[in-house]
Amino acid sequence: MQDIIVSKYGGSSITNLNDIERIRKITQDDQKRKIIVVSAPGKKENNDDKVTDLLINFAKNKKNHILEKIIGKYFEIYGKKGEELTFNLINETLTINLEYIKLLDAVKSIGEKANALLLADYLNYEYIDPKELFLVTENFGNAKILPESEDMIKKRLDNDKIYVIPGFYGYTKKGDIATFSRGGSDLTAAYIASSLDSLVYENFTDQDGILSANPEIVDNPKKIKEITYKEMRDLSYIGFNIFNQEALLPLVKKRVLVHVRNTFNYPSQGTYILNERISDSEKPIIGVAYKDDFCAFNIDKFGLNDEIGVAEEILNVFSKNKLSIEFPLAQIDDFSVILRQEQLKKNNFLGRITNQLYDVLGNSGEVNFHDNLACISVAGKGLRDNKKIDLEIQNIFYDNKIDIEFIPKSKGRCLIYCVNSNDGKKAVNLIYDKFLR
Repeated sequence: MQDIIVSKYGGSSITNLNDIERIRKITQDDQKRKIIVVSAPGKKENNDDKVTDLLINFAKNKKNHILEKIIGKYFEIYGKKGEELTFNLINETLTINLEYIKLLDAVKSIGEKANALLLADYLNYEYIDPKELFLVTENFGNAKILPESEDMIKKRLDNDKIYVIPGFYGYTKKGDIATFSRGGSDLTAAYIASSLDSLVYENFTDQDGILSANPEIVDNPKKIKEITYKEMRDLSYIGFNIFNQEALLPLVKKRVLVHVRNTFNYPSQGTYILNERISDSEKPIIGVAYKDDFCAFNIDKFGLNDEIGVAEEILNVFSKNKLSIEFPLAQIDDFSVILRQEQLKKNNFLGRITNQLYDVLGNSGEVNFHDNLACISVAGKGLRDNKKIDLEIQNIFYDNKIDIEFIPKSKGRCLIYCVNSNDGKKAVNLIYDKFLR
């Protein structure tokens, strides 16, 4: 393991010149901090716009007032130099003859590129273009990092310097810019930390760490001091969005310690994400995550379990329509598939999928569609040794007239309940008050 700290700063940590000076002080506070990964500048206040959102809007509409907003963001932070560099980057990108999907990614990447170039110049650190580090697939807007990138990172980042690197994007083998999914700067930093087998990966944000529930749902939830990779995965998959769930994968591979902390409360400790922790037998639940906008197809047919290969045929209906499945559930002569509802909001997908499922079942089967579902994930390694909590939660729901539509099977460390969206937030608060308050 190398004695290096990789520090990633989210957009909320970079909105004015004071923030840049704060990053300088944090970096100088520990000589192990050698790599800084930055996002595009974020919101200064709730009704403000993120630079990435403005860039997406500009790529679609080419409106001058949007361009002025984008350039204004960099002028506020870096002055005239920020204004000129950002304008030039956007102008240069627009002169390249690209099909729209490639142009959109090229424009989106300017937010991170401009911020990294300007930050490196201001702090007198070395800027590195992702072209030297990340070879990615041609899935524009959702690119994946190719294995060759690890060797590229090791070779390029082998000097005892402080580097500034833009997050969120890499380059395809054809030389095109391709961005990761939103929050992809986490992935950039995580992959670098993993490739270098770093001591710590610091994720600086505007929160004190990872909270045990969404503060927009639960009043004043507690901060989690330590959480395992698996627990974090269980919660982030359903709704914890402070940390990109995809970024966990390279970190788990090398067991890199993650520290999610508040830029503005430095040096206060935040939340550590680590390979293992000692659990509290009195508090087996570490967090409750929530996400709505799910739906389910429930397939029912007498004798369904006796039909060889029928489950594969059912799942193939979703696969060939390029629909991502969250949870498949099976009982006697009953098969349910839960997925994100937003995937069906185009091209009459609902009618098409239903008809195709009936084609699989024949005349004697029945397909029922359940919309507006919410999924609640209750996580904690202590759940493995406490079999009563599942029953207690179900009793709480029953006492409060909350119907459980589905209970996906779990591995023991995580319990998942699908309820009607109208009951979802109430259910989260009931669980939190009982087990975490």
